[in-house]
Amino acid sequence: MMKYSLVIVLFGAGIFVGACNAYCFIQETEGNPGGCILDGELHKSGSSFRTKDCLDCHCHSDGSMNCCNNIPRPVGYNQERCKEIFYKEACVHLAVRKDNPKKTCKHALVG
Repeated sequence: MMKYSLVIVLFGAGIFVGACNAYCFIQETEGNPGGCILDGELHKSGSSFRTKDCLDCHCHSDGSMNCCNNIPRPVGYNQERCKEIFYKEACVHLAVRKDNPKKTCKHALVG
């Protein structure tokens, strides 16, 4: 029974990792107790912010920073009739019809 449970857990984890499009990184600094610098902009220690590239970041008190791309991606849509579009202003991916991009397609989001 334990053997089958492990197989099910590993299979489920493989599906989750395959469907997930999120990624994170940590930026170490040379000890800037006043905050974190990203793209030439100073962010206060303890602050959380979203970058122009839609990364969600947090500035730590030691000047290090972690950032993640947590934007869900559309899945399960008809790829013959629909395409994925990224709206940078709203930091969102949508599946829209190829013949009429103003209409969205039925889809789920993962990320």
